[in-house]
Order: sequence, then structure tokens, then C-alpha cells
Amino acid sequence: MTYWSSTTAITDNLIPHCQNVLSMTIGDTTRVCKLDSLAKSVSSLEAFISGYTNIDDPAIDADDEILNWAFSETPTDFASAIWLLASGHYKASASSLRNAFDIAIASLYFQIRENTDPGVRGYNRFFSEWDRGDRQTPNWGEMKSFILARSSVKNFDSANGVDIVEYAYKHFKYLCAYTHTSAFANNGDPVTAINTTGISPAFDVSYFDRGCEMTAKTVSLIAILWQVVFPQIVTTEPLGSISSGAYSELFLPPYGPLALAHQG
Repeated sequence: MTYWSSTTAITDNLIPHCQNVLSMTIGDTTRVCKLDSLAKSVSSLEAFISGYTNIDDPAIDADDEILNWAFSETPTDFASAIWLLASGHYKASASSLRNAFDIAIASLYFQIRENTDPGVRGYNRFFSEWDRGDRQTPNWGEMKSFILARSSVKNFDSANGVDIVEYAYKHFKYLCAYTHTSAFANNGDPVTAINTTGISPAFDVSYFDRGCEMTAKTVSLIAILWQVVFPQIVTTEPLGSISSGAYSELFLPPYGPLALAHQG
């Protein structure tokens, strides 16, 4: 590991340095396949969540406006995270994962609100005010208790002996360390450049693999939470036949298979 006393060695030649790191990353076909698989999982996630709009239930407002204006940010943030991962910006990649996770769950929160607190005209005030720029994106303190109160979530937790929202929140807090530049994450993982690769960008196979794992987990947790809250989504078969195995890569263990089997 090389420790630099000045960032000028990087910033004076930033573009060539980034290109060199990217070349190192994609010089291995296994790593290219990993990155490609992650990107395709984001496509699968978007297709899966869009299955919400096909739910046929009078208690569900299946309009797609919240997905169009809020959830649509999620794939963009994931694309940023995967590109940064490929080019050796591991901390920034994880920070983009945090952004993707945050807006995906905020979208879920807004969608629940649309079913439980619909507006007199237009959309529920929580989404409408956010969409106008009059309300900040809801924090997890606001969202956790509200999502936890859903009967479908309570039933899932009771049946499987887990607090799935708290489990997801712990992952979010882990990603927050990268956004807020903690020296170490809550599990002891080093976060800053000086504690990892010494410089940034830089290629390191262990931190590349860690980034791939974080990305896959983040994608999966989003799918799991939406499915636990709205178990009808998978019945619309947005990725094709349920028996085809098309959902297994999106719904990772330990809780993904349980979410797919969840009936509400």
C-alpha cells in the first residue's frame, strides 16, 4: 500500500490515473462479468418494482407517478456506484449505494402513504411536498416506524423471527460511514482512502470484491423490502414465471427466499 503526503500526485494527472485503474479492473474477465451481473441486477430490480403498478387490488393505488419521479433515481445512483467501483473509487461507490438505498426506501414510504393517506386532490402531501421541493427526503427515523407498522411487515417478522426493517437499517448505517467519511464502519471495516488503498482511485482486489458484495446486498434489500410490504408484486410476475428461478439472483439469502414466499 502506498501512502501519499499530498494528493497532487493524483490530481495533477487525474484522468490518466483513473483510466489506468479502470484498465486494471476490467483487465480480468471475471471482474468484468461481476460488474455486468451487478448492472443487470439493477435492471431486474427496476423491472421487479414496476410490477407494483400491475397489482389488482382496490386497496392499492397502482399509479406509477411516484415510481417515475422518485424511484427512478435509484438505477441512476446504482449506475454511478458500479462505475466508481470499476474505476477504483471504492468509498465514493459505497456512498452512491447509500443514495440508491435511501431514495428507494423513500419511494416505498411515499407509495405506502399514497395508499394510507391519499391527497384530496393529487398525491399524498408527503410525496407532493417532496416533489415540489418543500419537504426534505424523509429520514429513516421517520420511515422505520411507519413501515414497521404495516401488517404485512409485522406478519413477515413474526413468521420468520426477524426485524427486516431494522436489518435493512443496519445496512444503511453501514453505508452511511462512507458518506460521512468515518475512518471505520460500524463493523470495523476501514472506509477512508488512507485506511484502505492509501490513495484513491486505486485498484485493490479485496476492496473491489467488498464493493461487489455491498452492491448486490443493497439491490437485494430494496427488492426484499418492497416485496415484504407489497407481497402482491411477485404474483404479477414482472420477471417472468415465478417457477423459472428468475428471482433467485435478486432475492439473496438469508431473507430473499423468505420474502418471495411471503403471502402478506
